[in-house]
Parts: sequence; C-alpha cells; structure tokens
Amino acid sequence: MKYEYRTPLLLERIINWEREFACEVEYLEKPTGLFLGIDFNEKEGYFCTPIDSFSFARTGGDGLHYVLLTDFGLVKDLNEAPVIRISPMDTESIRLVAPNLSDFFSLHFFDELLLLNEYKSEEAYLESIREEEANDLNSEWFDHDRWKREKAMVVNEVQEKFNLSPIPNAFQYLQDIRFERQLQISISTEDSLGILPLTPVISPDNEAMLASIRNLQFSACSNRVLVESHANELIQLGMTNEAESLLTRLLR
Repeated sequence: MKYEYRTPLLLERIINWEREFACEVEYLEKPTGLFLGIDFNEKEGYFCTPIDSFSFARTGGDGLHYVLLTDFGLVKDLNEAPVIRISPMDTESIRLVAPNLSDFFSLHFFDELLLLNEYKSEEAYLESIREEEANDLNSEWFDHDRWKREKAMVVNEVQEKFNLSPIPNAFQYLQDIRFERQLQISISTEDSLGILPLTPVISPDNEAMLASIRNLQFSACSNRVLVESHANELIQLGMTNEAESLLTRLLR
C-alpha cells in the first residue's frame, strides 16, 4: 500500500502568495502567521505525530503543528485530507480541527483561536475573542496597532485571492465534524482519531494493529519489542514509510 502524494494545490498557492506578499506586511514575521511546507521524506517528528500524516504548518511555539491525515492510505488526495492539530505539550495533544485544507485556512484566518486552543463551551470561546480584541499590547518595542492593520490586510487578501471566508458558527462546526468522525470509525483509540474501516483492503486484525499503533504513539510507548513488532507488520502491509516513522518517533 504505497501512494505517491503531492503537495495540495491550495497549500502551494498560499506559499507562493506569501512569498510575494511578505514585503507588504513587513511587521509580520509571516503573512499567514505559520511556517508552511511539506517534506514527504520526513521521518522525524514528535512521538504523538501520527505516522500516517504529513506535517504542513507550524506555529513556531511549543511544538504545535498541523498535519494532513491519510488514514493509513484511505485518503488519496491531500486536498481532502482531514487536518489534525498536534500539541505535544498539552493533555489533549491530538485533535481534529478541519475536514480539509480549505476549511482549515478559513478557520485559521477568521477563527484562529479555535485552532490554537480547546474551549469547553461556545461562550468560553467568545469570551476569549473579546479578551483578545480588548488587549492593547502597544509599547516602545511593539506597535500593536500596526500589527493589527497588517493582519487585516492579510485577511482581505486571502478572501479575494483564495475565496476563503468565515465559517458560520465555527465553534459548533468544530464539534460537528468531530462527532461525524466518531460515527465513521470502526475502532476507537486514545488519541480520539480512531481507525476508519479499511476492509477489504486490510483485515480486521490489521485494523486492530493500526489502532494499537495510535495508542502507542499517544502514550509515547518505548517498548522496543512491541514497537519493532508493529513496524514489521506495517512493512508486510507495504507501509514502509509509516514503519520507519514509527521506529524513529518512538525509539530514537
């Protein structure tokens, strides 16, 4: 089971646009606020970064990054891959945040706090927005007003160039897509992602093995015998890259 994945077109377009637009918003480290890019040969990663995923965006803080999940080869087009937030320092280190790349960028530009944090209720989220908007961080070292103006310029640009717009009721939307995934999975896992039905391509026993791998990663298991055994099983399924990633992330 080996698939040749390509960088999603939307991601390529945004990376190219950001490179050109950066001179218009020089006060921002990055116009998007993210470090974007995919390395399909990357095997390194945090212990909890799913081995069936490709990292494409980093915030630059606390190891927080976003990945495109292939669901062990079920997803063939990364434009349609679910987006997962990986936050290694948090208890809820792995969370689904968008069903595809387009919705991810819509949330990032218009509801960024939802992508960065977990909120117990919509009111808690809205209160966080109010606090963010009320903050005045101007100082002799930081021009907060200019920063906000340039952020607004970025939002206007992406709306026009990439047809991105706010997602209505974004908080509820996030709850809905997570609920929908839970209805789809055949085996639950500790990281909340679960395993989607892979039969007849993969047997139920192998589905259980893939679920075990998700749990091993979530718990940062370093049991060499168990990890190497699962890596060998992945190789037998043709998942060589996933096997190498598993060994590197749990036994390095």
